Amino acid sequence: MSASLLRFIDDGQLEPLRQALSGFNHRCRNMLNSMKMGFYLTKRAATGPLPERWDELNRTYIEVERLFDLIQSIYRTMSLTLVRRPFGAIVEERRLCWVAAFDRHDLTLRIEPPDEEEAGEFDAMRLSAALDAFVSWRAESLAPGGEAVLSWTTTPGGFEVEWAESASAMFDGTPRRPTSAHESLASTTRSLALPLLARVVAEHRGRLDWSPRPRVQASLRWPLTAATDHGRIEVPSLARS
Repeated sequence: MSASLLRFIDDGQLEPLRQALSGFNHRCRNMLNSMKMGFYLTKRAATGPLPERWDELNRTYIEVERLFDLIQSIYRTMSLTLVRRPFGAIVEERRLCWVAAFDRHDLTLRIEPPDEEEAGEFDAMRLSAALDAFVSWRAESLAPGGEAVLSWTTTPGGFEVEWAESASAMFDGTPRRPTSAHESLASTTRSLALPLLARVVAEHRGRLDWSPRPRVQASLRWPLTAATDHGRIEVPSLARS
């Protein structure tokens, strides 16, 4: 699913994606609402302890709801609220949370800021939220002992952010496999952090390039001055690498 959404975003086919998913998403939400009512009535009518599978079913329902929330955020219209800041300001605000997410899984996140950088215009809240989701996904995906490096620069053309991962020689680098239906669904939901980040970067007239194997790498590029649908500022497009 993540790869399919990413291809639509890369090709700029957001309107066909929106048309294809909006009706599907609406129908699924109607079914989810019915399930939610069914869970509520079942719990209310129960006279004894609920079955052991109840908690798993409830977690699965919550994860399905999160999945469709994330899909909707990827395909729906996205307006930007621009602020003028260096990219390093986002990193400084979020670095402790990102490093802690890696520490919890016995991983290392190294952050390598540039010697100096320029400020540019971007939506700090949307970019921060998308990066939070991306870092959380990678922290869940890397095998213990692995390492990731986040670095960035500004050029005359725009921002350039690089993410690179390496597995530990002491551990099997194969990603952890889910052990239950709920964990499998949660893994799918987390992987949508990639098209979400690509979508946010695309709204800034930029591009995300992704290389999953054998060495995980991501490259984000967008102009120093962003463009929005309201009060559009024309900027040169960034060349695909």
